[in-house]
Amino acid sequence: MDAQARAAKFPLRQSRRRPAVAYGLLNAAEPHFHAHLHRLLDGGAKRVCDVGGGARPIVPLELARQHGLAYVVFDADPEQLHKAAGYRVAAGSALDRGDVDALVDQHGPFDAVLSRWTAEHMSSGRSFHENVFRMLRPGGTALHIFPTLYALPFLANRLLSESHSRALLGLALPSRKHKWAAYYSWCRGPSERQLRRLEDVGYAIDRYIGFYGHNLYTRAPPLHRAEQAFAKLLARHPQAALTSFAVVVLRRPDTTRPTRSAALTTIVA
Repeated sequence: MDAQARAAKFPLRQSRRRPAVAYGLLNAAEPHFHAHLHRLLDGGAKRVCDVGGGARPIVPLELARQHGLAYVVFDADPEQLHKAAGYRVAAGSALDRGDVDALVDQHGPFDAVLSRWTAEHMSSGRSFHENVFRMLRPGGTALHIFPTLYALPFLANRLLSESHSRALLGLALPSRKHKWAAYYSWCRGPSERQLRRLEDVGYAIDRYIGFYGHNLYTRAPPLHRAEQAFAKLLARHPQAALTSFAVVVLRRPDTTRPTRSAALTTIVA
């Protein structure tokens, strides 16, 4: 089953106010992320930057080769990049404009910039999205998936000390070996404020999907069942402030292309 067909199995609830906004349950998040990814690749994206991909790049190496991608993994951790065998890599911070400009000079600008479970680790959401905007060519697309505030586990992770949040994560996900500091800056559901912030950076918002639910209470079955029931309720009656995850598709407008009216004026002239 291809990515589009998998995503179609998880219908979304559309916002009446914003056509780009929709909501769904947790199990729809990854299928819709990958559906948008494959739409980008099938649509001709060739220069692709994976921000924060580290040891686990988003696009498998064989798929990148099949599509003929100039695929670059950009990460601040050289140790993680060392594990991305076979990939073209670049070390640097997505928050550092100098690193980003050097990346673009050497490998870009990019048709697509991807991030998965990366945005929440950026101490400045504004700087992150501004720098991703700089990575994109005019008309290029950014695709992100990240956890959101104000889902209770992520709010606790944000407010508690690092030692306490690490201990809680160990209880919820004992198999997790690493934990990086999470700030959740600009990691929100599709509220009007969040949409305006991204538009103020310069983006056109193609899609912003908020998802409800998480699997962090599975070791406490009664609590897990209650949380899942609440997630289903929210999916029927969406509240942007209470999403748990988001998939976001942002486009850098191509201001070099004439509008239809301008093109007609030129022809007439």
